[in-house]
Amino acid sequence: MGIIHLAPTGRSPGAVTAPLAHLEHVFAEQQDNGQRLEKSVLPRRLGYPVEAIVLFVSDPMRRAYKGHAAYETIYNKYGSREAIHVYPKERHSVNDIVADFVEKALRDAHKTTLYVRQVNVNDFNDCFRVIAETVLALGRPDDLGKTLWANLTGGTNILNAALLEVTFLSGLISNLYYIFTDGDDRKYLQPVTTDYRRFVDNHWRDVPLVKTNFDERYRHLLFFLAAEDKWWETAQLFYALQSQFPEAFQLMQLELFQKQWLRKMGRDLDWELAENNQETGRVRLTEAGYQTIGRLEGNLFQTLVQRGDAPLIDIQALRDKLDTDKIDL
Repeated sequence: MGIIHLAPTGRSPGAVTAPLAHLEHVFAEQQDNGQRLEKSVLPRRLGYPVEAIVLFVSDPMRRAYKGHAAYETIYNKYGSREAIHVYPKERHSVNDIVADFVEKALRDAHKTTLYVRQVNVNDFNDCFRVIAETVLALGRPDDLGKTLWANLTGGTNILNAALLEVTFLSGLISNLYYIFTDGDDRKYLQPVTTDYRRFVDNHWRDVPLVKTNFDERYRHLLFFLAAEDKWWETAQLFYALQSQFPEAFQLMQLELFQKQWLRKMGRDLDWELAENNQETGRVRLTEAGYQTIGRLEGNLFQTLVQRGDAPLIDIQALRDKLDTDKIDL
């Protein structure tokens, strides 16, 4: 089995296809030169064979509405700008062009599956939900899941922010990458150089991936404030937390608590103001804070962060839902 590539998608299909064509080229060159690695190592190291591609697109992009269809795109001969087929601007959806590419370039030796997942690309919560469901369906925290790579080149900033958050919370994505493309070369579906080392040096960038843990002090603070909807003196709040959660707060100093926790809570926390608009030193949870707690208590979030534990949602139901977005090639 191969690698599944997740790809937030904009209007340039080459942002998805060029890195995959590069990986296929490197794989083929190693095979041709006899530089074979162990089968269990090669796909994870090279990101190839491509078992599946998951595109995250908006509804207007999926339907190729005016202003949302693909830019002019050229299916080129690998390593050159020679056109094999031209897709005029505003005539095709990005997902249709990627599907054509999969059929023509990636399905000879390996069967590649394509999924197109619709998402509101300007709504972080919807982006997070769809990506999280996809990662859980494929990565399977309860079992031996698929190997997932994520391409950060295309899509909106919000969509990629959600992908990064899911990556760091879940630990289920093995590799993050993006590519740079020079000016007009964005329209090509494949790299315009056959020198894969040059492509890596000039265009390919891996994003360092460090596993993270959720901040339990932050969780304790949120839920403690939510338990009593009132204004708290910061010192009183600190000592109450020390008493209730000694393992988390006992060794902390009040000044550090104020600077590194309360001041960093942003829109989750409200600071009371006196008539002269000066802070009184009292705090309480905001509506945004209660919304954050709602996210933290949700089964989707809990399943993401509790890796190795029995999932709190039906993973098979997520896989069935994903299958409805499979594209027939």
